[in-house]
Amino acid sequence: MSIKKGNFVAYRVYDKEYQSPEDLVFYMKTKGLTVGDEQSAQKFLENVNYYRFKIYLWPFLDATLSSYVPHSAFEQGVELYRFDEELRNFIFTMICRIEIKLRSKLDQVVASHSNNPYWYLENELFLKNKIYSMDGVRASLASYFQQSQDDFSKHFKDNYYNEVNANFKQLPPFWVLTELATFGQVRTVYSSLEKSIFQGAQNTNELNTLAHDFGARNYKELNNWITAIRDVRNRCAHHSRVWNANHRQAGGVLNKLDPKYLPTNNNKIYLFCVLLKLIDDRLDMGFDIKRTLQSLFIKYPAAQLKCHSAGFPRDWHKDDIWAK
Repeated sequence: MSIKKGNFVAYRVYDKEYQSPEDLVFYMKTKGLTVGDEQSAQKFLENVNYYRFKIYLWPFLDATLSSYVPHSAFEQGVELYRFDEELRNFIFTMICRIEIKLRSKLDQVVASHSNNPYWYLENELFLKNKIYSMDGVRASLASYFQQSQDDFSKHFKDNYYNEVNANFKQLPPFWVLTELATFGQVRTVYSSLEKSIFQGAQNTNELNTLAHDFGARNYKELNNWITAIRDVRNRCAHHSRVWNANHRQAGGVLNKLDPKYLPTNNNKIYLFCVLLKLIDDRLDMGFDIKRTLQSLFIKYPAAQLKCHSAGFPRDWHKDDIWAK
């Protein structure tokens, strides 16, 4: 805690001592939390850092009294923790599948349009104010590629070079290099393309058509979705809490819902699950998101009890968007 004195902030030494799992269980009990099996609780805290876990107990905390709401149990926090873990793994699996399709479809569209397998090295295809960002992506990918010991990397390095860009002549076609690209780099490529170059006849645009493949109205909306996906993907990849965390709202998704079943909070995971449903419907990946969510709520009653904290409205599953 810091104390402000005038224009200055006076800090104090962090002097909290280490507490064993036994100490922590006792501490939580003094705050009014019921612990059904103390040995199991201690074992859980041996494997899961209390600092990581305690945020799953916050929904049961009475902030005004600095104690837990009566009848709140340690085991309910564990349920939320396990619910979040399974939800995170399911979402991450879907995102991985979407990521592969984002890479592949992008290369198909741009390589076909430009007739150039090294299109990502051509500055003419990108917004002028994004060239610097693209050079950063190219430099990073060049470093990854040079360090890569994968067979596909070694084969190209031992046999080929390109004549497209003298600064990156050691780099292969995008369909090779994309295997080493991060999601963030793919996102930068998407957001850096000069859309007007892809204008076709009868007011069509190849990048808008690409966006339609994922269920977005246009390329701008798809880029917004990719950013939202990137944020949640990073939380999943780093094992961070997703179930009731604040997330970026994906554009154009809210207005697809029945007004009777709007989220309790537009920045929670429910709206992101709707986004995944929209994409899955177009890509036909075969994920049954509705059934998976319902099964998780049945498996973890504490999550069902606190589903509004994740943005789920009452009777969310009755919205027509989940009918298919």
